[in-house]
This record gives sequence, C-alpha cells and structure tokens, in this order.
Amino acid sequence: MRMLANRRRFVLSLTAAAVSASLPGAVRAAMSPTDKFDLLIKGGEVLDPSQRLRGMRDIGIRNGVIESVQADIPAERAPKVLSATGRIVTPGLVDLHAHVFPYGSGIGIPADELVPFQGTTTAVSAGDAGANNFAAFRRFIVGSTRTRLYAFVPDSRSRSSTTSTSRNPTSRRAPLPRTPTS
Repeated sequence: MRMLANRRRFVLSLTAAAVSASLPGAVRAAMSPTDKFDLLIKGGEVLDPSQRLRGMRDIGIRNGVIESVQADIPAERAPKVLSATGRIVTPGLVDLHAHVFPYGSGIGIPADELVPFQGTTTAVSAGDAGANNFAAFRRFIVGSTRTRLYAFVPDSRSRSSTTSTSRNPTSRRAPLPRTPTS
C-alpha cells in the first residue's frame, strides 16, 4: 500500500512539473515593476467597500484580471490608458431586480445587452423565471450569457395570485376576519 501511495505522489509531482513547465513565463511569475499591463485606468476615485478602500488610485489590468491597484502607475506600463479623472471606479455591481429572460416575459431584455450600460456584472432575474420555466431559463439564458445570473424563483404553481380568496375555494390563504357592524 505504501508503494502505491509513493507511486501516486511521484506521478502527481511529474504532472504538476509538466503543467508548470508548459505555462509561459509571464503566467508563472508575479508581475515585476517593469511588466506591462493590457489596460491602465488612471486617476479614478476607487470605491471598494470589501477592501475598505476609497481614494484616488490607478488600476492595472492584464489578461482581464486586475493585477495592481496603486496610487500612481506610470502610463508607459500600458499600451491603452483610460482616464477616470472625476469618476468613481467600483467593482462590478449587482442588479437585484432585472428582467433578463426574453422568452419568459414580454419585458425581458438579454442580459449581455443590458449589463454594459448599467455598470453591473451580475443580475438577478426577478419574476421572469418561475417554477414552470426555470429549466429553460437555466439552459438557454444562463448557459449562453457572459453575465453572472441568478433568479428569484416564486413557486406560483400552487396558487393563483390573480384570484381573490372569496372566488377561489381551493386557495390556501385564510380569509380575513369580518368586523361586526353596528
């Protein structure tokens, strides 16, 4: 048994070594002060409550990942520089009430068309996807969009929200008590 464990450890170490050797040097190493970013956002007021950060900062982005947030990053370190002077820069916000299921309701807008204009990275479908059509929402909408999507899923199969209690004897809601008239 001990021999088998040693063989597994040896094979795993060889695999890890092969994977790390196949990666380009830029991916394996941490950024040095002379490495270039793909994009530099300069002079914005960074507001990030999760990091307890609020202040004027520059943001260096490489391969779609924020690599550096510093007080001053030289513009020469990136081929593309965006000026955010006078603007607030935040991490992606969450839209807690969106209609992103075009086939689930008449007012649904595809998430990837909606999100870039409102500064969010995540949306919560509030009412488009229900218990009856959630599988389609998950397969056709969530599976094909770049936006992170979640859904508030009401279980409307058990009762009708449009009928009143007095007209629907099978309703699960209790009737309101009557007040005596004088």
